[in-house]
Amino acid sequence: MTVRTGSCLCGARAYEIDGEIDGVVVCHCSLCRKASGANGNWILIVPKQSFRWVRGEDHEITFALRPTYAITRCKTCGTPLPAETDAKNVYVTAGTLDVPLGKGITAHLFCASGADWDRDEPDARSFDERPG
Repeated sequence: MTVRTGSCLCGARAYEIDGEIDGVVVCHCSLCRKASGANGNWILIVPKQSFRWVRGEDHEITFALRPTYAITRCKTCGTPLPAETDAKNVYVTAGTLDVPLGKGITAHLFCASGADWDRDEPDARSFDERPG
């Protein structure tokens, strides 16, 4: 069985996922944009029984913004952590994986409310590293 690991930026909070993951889901709603500071939240939907924390229980803080929307972060480094508010699934922030996933994006959600800047301009450049 495949076991994937993940952690926050400072390494205080860490988890493991057992089994295969279908791919990444990107939510472009305004709440996810605000929570991530980017074009959306990139998540892995993992069955609860396949997810477990391995350390750092004392390093989380949760912000309950609405009855249906909360954000959990590492209280040391601020990394957005997996959300465990669903009875069946854990919503793991894809950027916290420590190992390759081997899969790409399988779905985009709430695209109609996406940011108007979430697109490349015709002359957009790409770099393998930070340009000097």
